[in-house]
Amino acid sequence: MRFSTFLLILSILLILSGLLPPQVAAQDLGVRPLQKLIDCPSAGGPASGSYDFELRVYPDGGILAGFTAGLIGRLGIGLFYGGTGIIGYSSPDWNIQPGVLAMCRILDESYVLPAITIGFTNQGYGAWIDSTNRYQYKAKGYYLALGKNFKLWPMGEICGHFGVNMNPTADDSKSLDFYTGVDFRLIKQLAFIGEYSAGLNDRKGSSLGKGRGYLNLGIRWTFAERLAIDLHLRDVIINQDDDARGGGGVGREIRISYVENL
Repeated sequence: MRFSTFLLILSILLILSGLLPPQVAAQDLGVRPLQKLIDCPSAGGPASGSYDFELRVYPDGGILAGFTAGLIGRLGIGLFYGGTGIIGYSSPDWNIQPGVLAMCRILDESYVLPAITIGFTNQGYGAWIDSTNRYQYKAKGYYLALGKNFKLWPMGEICGHFGVNMNPTADDSKSLDFYTGVDFRLIKQLAFIGEYSAGLNDRKGSSLGKGRGYLNLGIRWTFAERLAIDLHLRDVIINQDDDARGGGGVGREIRISYVENL
């Protein structure tokens, strides 16, 4: 994506966020809505005047680091960068460009209606593949995400997520895609996460998928108010072949999240 295109998207969201009342959210990671499930964006976002730091460690010695900052109104922007081979003996293979994020929460959740967020991100996951000009797991591109929280008795709560997305910059398959997921907080410190992306944009052309879609599972432990660690299982139903996965099997990664005020 060209930088000028990103600036245009950011400007539109900035104008939109200025027309809406500011979003107020708790900074405790044990109670605040998730900004993303595992790969899939949620309807959550950073509170105005705060930033979120994320560090992922994934297969093939991969590391991805980035942050998302809450600006005026309901606007959030983010920047990410990483690569594979960073951990190990081989030379690092850096991503071809930094990943960017621009998002705006246009509707807060009510008793009846879900929260709604629109945004754009060109940050995918896994290794960058030069021959197909894409990440192993495609970036979502433009997206619209919905989220609705439900209290469970006698303990815990569950949030349902749904989103549609289209990546206009990845190879020759630009189909509209959709995803869904849940996060279940058994207690404040412990949450279980699941997401499924249909992968409709990874079934033809220079695709890597077999048509099953992508199922990812995770568990989050919030061991301090502003610090959490996730363990993820990636592509549980084995949608990519052994060559794309570097030998097959379910992928495993770690994500560390930290939130602070600006």
